[in-house]
Amino acid sequence: MSLRDRLARQPPGYNFTIGRILAIYAGLMVTLLLAALDQTIVATALPRIVSDLGGITQYSWVFTAYMLTSTVTVPLYGKLGDVYGRKNLFLFSIVVFLLGSALCGAATDMTQLVVFRAIQGIGAGGLFPLSLAVIGNIVPPRDRGRWQGLIGAVFAASSILGPAVGGFIVDNASWRWVFLVNLPIGGIALIVISITMPRRAPQTAHPIDWLGAGLLAAGVGSLLMGLVWGGADYPWTSGHVVSALALAAVFLVAFAFVERRAREPILPFDILRNPIVAGSVACMALVGMAMFGTISYVPLFVQGVIGTSATSSGVVLTPLMLGAVTTSLLTGQLVSRTGRYRWNAVLGPVVLATGMFLLWRMDVHTTNAQAARNMVIAGIGIGSMMQVFVLSVQNAVPRRHIGSATALTQFSRQMGATIGVTVMGAIVNHGLPSGLGGSQGIGIHRLPPAARQALADALRPAFFVAACVASCVWLIAVMWVKEQPLRRSLDEISVLEADAGAPG
Repeated sequence: MSLRDRLARQPPGYNFTIGRILAIYAGLMVTLLLAALDQTIVATALPRIVSDLGGITQYSWVFTAYMLTSTVTVPLYGKLGDVYGRKNLFLFSIVVFLLGSALCGAATDMTQLVVFRAIQGIGAGGLFPLSLAVIGNIVPPRDRGRWQGLIGAVFAASSILGPAVGGFIVDNASWRWVFLVNLPIGGIALIVISITMPRRAPQTAHPIDWLGAGLLAAGVGSLLMGLVWGGADYPWTSGHVVSALALAAVFLVAFAFVERRAREPILPFDILRNPIVAGSVACMALVGMAMFGTISYVPLFVQGVIGTSATSSGVVLTPLMLGAVTTSLLTGQLVSRTGRYRWNAVLGPVVLATGMFLLWRMDVHTTNAQAARNMVIAGIGIGSMMQVFVLSVQNAVPRRHIGSATALTQFSRQMGATIGVTVMGAIVNHGLPSGLGGSQGIGIHRLPPAARQALADALRPAFFVAACVASCVWLIAVMWVKEQPLRRSLDEISVLEADAGAPG
């Protein structure tokens, strides 16, 4: 069969030809490259940014502001995509992301950087969930592992390029290029998506739960403010922290009340009656806590405690991402061949907890090689679970809910990541060496021995918390993430879907 015939072939169970799917995937891969590069580049460069702008106590806020806005917009992107189609939303999210990147590159202090990262996060909130929802609509669950190799190649490229490029930029040029490098990549993404992605007619009969979206944003924002303030800026029993947490409880309870009565809820809580979906969503949140908390603070450990350059810290961070991507590719192929995925969900947390335990054991005598080894182990654990929980949710819900269900998994991951980085930031700030809090111009990688020891003592409890979180993932996966046959066709309705509310 010629190449042209292969591209024109439409396999059974698919709604598009192979050629059209490859064209759509090209747009998705450029978009995911944009989002994945930003995560790894910023994590590597942030210690140097803090040295330039000052304010190490705001270190976690650079991540928290980004994750906060991206988290609260994820379910809105998912619902709007289900109702109005995803192409225009893709273009909008990329434009906002690029605007935020340009502003971050122009920031003159940490406060500005935090605000501009929040703008960047509004755009980033649509990149991952919209991409994964499109995949769920064009490839049947049973074959998704084979196609996952293309997405895995993007993450492999970003894993290799991101930390290395981030470290190289801050060691040899201005850190501002860490953000400005997004602009040409984003321009390519806009062009490719405009050409490749199909446009769907809007379904204007479906209302959008704007009230629920606002209550969710207010509740999550108040919760994170309380967690960030507690133990750092204010005591946990202070009026600021207690008021923020109380407001979070009020807003989130009101959100749950509104969602139960909304015709088109912003988050499809009904599907959580399925124990597979509920367990997978909980696991996604906990994996996000462990993964993003680690990515955020390992570069600080390498530069501040081991005392190496930003480029070296990027080299250490690369093994985690490469381990995750390589394992994800291999397990994706096995899932497609065997049709079984539960073993990934059970084995992955064990490996991840092992890697986190080794990170917890690191001290001032740890070498770059030892840190890299620990990151590889953690990355293998993450890679075993990277797509399994998304796949199990998409396979367990009707096709008409794939967009909202995928957004729910990404919302849980983002929420977990936001809380994870925030909690780790609170733990680190609590034990932070005196004199490092806000002094501008401090070289993080040139700390005196006493400060290095104190910084190591402040960071190690955060890695121990990540190990405990990974253990919780294993417990939930064993109890609730059960095996369900993977559908071979996009139009196939599993018998279990009709029993989604039945106990497992």
